[in-house]
Amino acid sequence: MKPRLISFKLCPFVQRAAIVLQYKNVEYDIDYVDLANPPEWFLKLSPLKKVPLLLVENHVIFESTAINEYIDEAYPNKLHPSNLVLRAHNRSWIEFGNVCTWSAFHLSVKEKEEDFNNALDDLLNKFDQIEKAIGGTPFFNGSEFSLVDASYAPLFQRLKYLDELKPGILDEKRHLRINIWKENLLTLNAVQQSCVPEIKALYHELLWKRQGFISQFLDKTKFERPVAKGIY
Repeated sequence: MKPRLISFKLCPFVQRAAIVLQYKNVEYDIDYVDLANPPEWFLKLSPLKKVPLLLVENHVIFESTAINEYIDEAYPNKLHPSNLVLRAHNRSWIEFGNVCTWSAFHLSVKEKEEDFNNALDDLLNKFDQIEKAIGGTPFFNGSEFSLVDASYAPLFQRLKYLDELKPGILDEKRHLRINIWKENLLTLNAVQQSCVPEIKALYHELLWKRQGFISQFLDKTKFERPVAKGIY
């Protein structure tokens, strides 16, 4: 029986699980829910009332880290390092990626330029720490793709979209290793197949709805009047 991934089209945390499933060539089904108007069956299944969920037989697995750990253990070609210390090191940087993902969210909602710049400084300071931790190229640990890579790829994808609107968010001089890592990840087939084809347009639409400082750099003719802000 194929696992079933419950998703929201713009959620970076769901995309992490989809990347691992894609990279391991696991056949799976996917259902998309509208988190602004979630169906009753979803609310009954999800203890936290959020995505991602992975349905496996009669079990519901939630939280992207737990989901990816299960996928890695359940299917061949392990993505976690075999060395216990390196594995724990990877888990630590996955958790750090959660914090960075929320920092990127703040970039999309801060309404004043000063607040946007402060949020950007906070993210870049976090990236200073990642820059020192990267083990080499093309991936976080070096030559082997890992669960750390799957965790950061959705973040880099969204930061690339923001950088296209307001260049300077991705500082190649300050974070050379991160930018090389980013480009390697975003060209992977598993990453490109982990999201809906219209992901960039949907993300732009979400930025417009949030009406943060960054939204002024969008093509205003493509959007209607903003509605309630989303959470992803």
